Amino acid sequence: MSSKTAESPADTVDGDGIESFEIAITARVVLGAMAGGLFGTAAMAPILVGVPELLGLFRTGPVTQFAELATFFGLDPTIYLGVALFVFGGAIVLPLTFLVVGAFLPPESPRYLRGATFATAFWFGFVPAFWPDAGLLTSAAFLVFSLLGHWIYGLSLGYVLSRVVGIPQHSV
Repeated sequence: MSSKTAESPADTVDGDGIESFEIAITARVVLGAMAGGLFGTAAMAPILVGVPELLGLFRTGPVTQFAELATFFGLDPTIYLGVALFVFGGAIVLPLTFLVVGAFLPPESPRYLRGATFATAFWFGFVPAFWPDAGLLTSAAFLVFSLLGHWIYGLSLGYVLSRVVGIPQHSV
């Protein structure tokens, strides 16, 4: 027998390069997430709005309908209010949600890809809310461009957050 002591099985599993990312959610982390969300919202705009506009597929109606949430506060729904609410959701609401649920999403590595998983989940809500009343080609283009836009948003959010502070990993 050798004089070396053997590692216990628990030591070898826990020490297999699994890094701990216990990051407290501080103001810096929140601001990093919001910066990633704002960058992601800006990055997805050319795909979600620009290309469909060039192809004559973009309609402002769904954005105005999105602004109908503001009628609760006595505001008239307009295209500008719809855009403002959309940016608010992309730069504040979704990044804060990602801070909480991002730790539980796949893939394990690289962590910034969790942003794409997160954005794909929200895409499933976006599709019926903004579905175009149009033919097969327009509907197919809508599905492709909206999914690409959401992936760009999620990748941007995840990448910026992981570069600035890291994606928090919660203990459960």
